[in-house]
Amino acid sequence: MKSRINVIQIVLSLECGGLEKMVIDLASRLNNEKFNNIICCLDNFGNLADQARDKNIEVIMVKRRPGADFLLPLRLAYILKKKKANIVHTHNPTPLFYGTLAAWLARVPVLINTRHGRERRIRKRFIWAMNDGIVAISEDAKRELIKSNKLSSEKIRIIYNGTDIDRYSCKKNGSIIKKSLNISPSDFIVGTVARLSPEKDQITLLKAFSKIVELGYAVKLVIAGDGVLRVELENFCKDLNIADNVLFLGFREDIPEIVNIFDVFVLSSVTEGISLTLLEAMAEKKPIVATNVGGNPEVVIDGLTGFLVPSKNPDAMSEAVIKLLLDKELAARMGEEGGGE
Repeated sequence: MKSRINVIQIVLSLECGGLEKMVIDLASRLNNEKFNNIICCLDNFGNLADQARDKNIEVIMVKRRPGADFLLPLRLAYILKKKKANIVHTHNPTPLFYGTLAAWLARVPVLINTRHGRERRIRKRFIWAMNDGIVAISEDAKRELIKSNKLSSEKIRIIYNGTDIDRYSCKKNGSIIKKSLNISPSDFIVGTVARLSPEKDQITLLKAFSKIVELGYAVKLVIAGDGVLRVELENFCKDLNIADNVLFLGFREDIPEIVNIFDVFVLSSVTEGISLTLLEAMAEKKPIVATNVGGNPEVVIDGLTGFLVPSKNPDAMSEAVIKLLLDKELAARMGEEGGGE
């Protein structure tokens, strides 16, 4: 039997997020008779690291020091040599920079990078030249790469994110989840799943939701996910007098069960690649309200599977949600269209 091909994916961490889920799914679904998969973290392991290990994926860390870590490529190259890496797959700018230098030092045969959104320009053009191929997760990401980094179109291949729809298509008893969250069976539930960080712009979502509450509707907002803005967002809810209507769930491992209770899924991002949470919500046949940014229009068909609204526009977002709140037939039809059946 031939020896397996050693694939090392390099990320900042395995903190909960779409990129990190995709990295774990990719590693777990490659044929383990042909490939040996390792995930290398540069900053910290993150709360998804144990999920990766449960799937028999080796997770290692080469700790990045604060600021420009000039010795990191050397330390990382040592690991690549030790693990006999055949392919290095980096994700986004920082792993791209350090991983490319380390792979060159370690004489790794194949080096590729995946761009998960509209990341900043990489000024060191030799970094791109040293990579054998670039994967963009959307047409928008490819256009941005070509525009910002002057890359050849031929070097970039689009591979859309995907999700396991079987995980989301099974029937679940939503009443149990609602009861555990102290949500009334009659409440209309607006929900989102996202990291609590500036690019997800939950501030706009909360502003939009406050307008719905002001109209007197029996409605709850469920936010699954954690991040650096949690305290700020919780305080903002108090300022808007909607704290009793908003539930911050933090990190959850039962996302399919949580999404199942949503009446409408909202994504308020100001920048986005191909959002896994959108795909997951559509697999659950939920109507979507999403901002018209990045790869979102490549996922949501405006007026058919949901509504696309301008970013940072709480009025437009609240109006779209209210349409779905008042027209249950429209909401159900959009959910069915998005679910592909």
